[in-house]
Amino acid sequence: MWRIQSHLKRFLQETRANIPILTAVMIVPMVLLAGGAIDMVRQEQIRIALQDALDRGVLAAASLKQTEEPRALIKSYLANVSQGSTAALTLKYEDKLNFRKVEASATIDYAPGFLKMAGVKKMPVEATSSAQEARSNIELSMVLDISGSMYDNGGINQLKPAAKAFLDIVLKEELRPVTSVNIVPFAGTVNLGYDAFNAISGFILQKDKTEAEAKSTGVCTHASNSPYTRRNHCYSSCFEMNASDFQEGIPNFKTLDQAPHFSVYNISAAGKKPWWCPVDAAAVTYMTNDLDLLKKKIDALDPYDGTGTAYGMKWAELLLNPGMRKPIAAVAAAGAAKIPAGMTNRPADFDDADTQKFIVLMTDGQIGFQPRPKAPSDLYVNTKQNITGNIQKVVYSEGESASFYKKVCDYSKKEGIIIFTIAFKVSTAVAKTIAECASDPSFAYKVDGLDMASAFESIATSMQKIRLVR
Repeated sequence: MWRIQSHLKRFLQETRANIPILTAVMIVPMVLLAGGAIDMVRQEQIRIALQDALDRGVLAAASLKQTEEPRALIKSYLANVSQGSTAALTLKYEDKLNFRKVEASATIDYAPGFLKMAGVKKMPVEATSSAQEARSNIELSMVLDISGSMYDNGGINQLKPAAKAFLDIVLKEELRPVTSVNIVPFAGTVNLGYDAFNAISGFILQKDKTEAEAKSTGVCTHASNSPYTRRNHCYSSCFEMNASDFQEGIPNFKTLDQAPHFSVYNISAAGKKPWWCPVDAAAVTYMTNDLDLLKKKIDALDPYDGTGTAYGMKWAELLLNPGMRKPIAAVAAAGAAKIPAGMTNRPADFDDADTQKFIVLMTDGQIGFQPRPKAPSDLYVNTKQNITGNIQKVVYSEGESASFYKKVCDYSKKEGIIIFTIAFKVSTAVAKTIAECASDPSFAYKVDGLDMASAFESIATSMQKIRLVR
């Protein structure tokens, strides 16, 4: 008995060869732990690859240009992942005119190599992704300089193809249903067009006169019931604007005078039209997405007299201002604008989350002064001589005109309108003044040679990248 107890005691006290015994006992869980770690690393690798493939597939499916069926498209991306062809795909898809949203989740059952010894037959690998592309409604005013210097420096010949190529991008097929464009040509002032001027002012022509007769003779006689009695001729249709009319808000058009019909520099100038207020061929084009019409209007532009940049910018802002809905509706009712049926509620409110407003200004000269005829010249129509010397009065100096321009630019940007500028063949000082209107320094272009088309193309690209975030 004593020997048994002694041997047992010695056995319990003996520590040699414990490691092999412990190793033998722990080998299975250690293999499971190490192998399990490998399985989890592999699971994560598959998850990363699955997530990447799903993200790329969802982004592709959410593109408004995409024509493939979204499920098939996403599966084609998943097929590039190990076991991706077996992935269970759940898809939610929303598609509207200018909005597309895709939400997807994918699951792969990964068969572990080590953890299956512990009874784990499969390890799910999951990925979720969502993407959307939304194109905001776009309201655009193109403000185009048609002053006489645009003939002198060849700018008018560069402007036409560049502006038309710009419209090809802005009004490409998928954007056209949500985009409206105003073209605001400006020389000394801005011609609204005969019918549009009458609709906005309330002018009614005397009943015994026809429009054709009024335009050919230049004589506009108002009817006795005409709310507007300040139309003094029918050669052109520009409103005068007082200093207060360049302030923020909508002018009272019924109290504004009509601009006279005259020239300062161009009565005998070759290649140029004489008039400070252009005629109807160079009138405003209102709120349309008719690409052919817009291109025809651009092709019809000729160089006129004066550089009334502040007038151009004011009308560009007004045609994006929600306060102009009624006047613009009156213009459409008069047949002076073919506004698409889905755009009759434009201009949208400035805080409308679904609308982005842009102004693109192209000019080639210093902001000019504003002269007008004075006695002994005819105060309303002078088609025989340039208004200079003792028959000219200055209503705004260059400095005052520049301050009106800056004022319009400042509140337009405050209203959320994004402004791009192109200054063509101008001095550094003039380019600086024009550029101050741009919403960002990178949105101001100074071009000297054949770069006008590149500038317009760059602006079109930037417009597409901008997303409205409010």
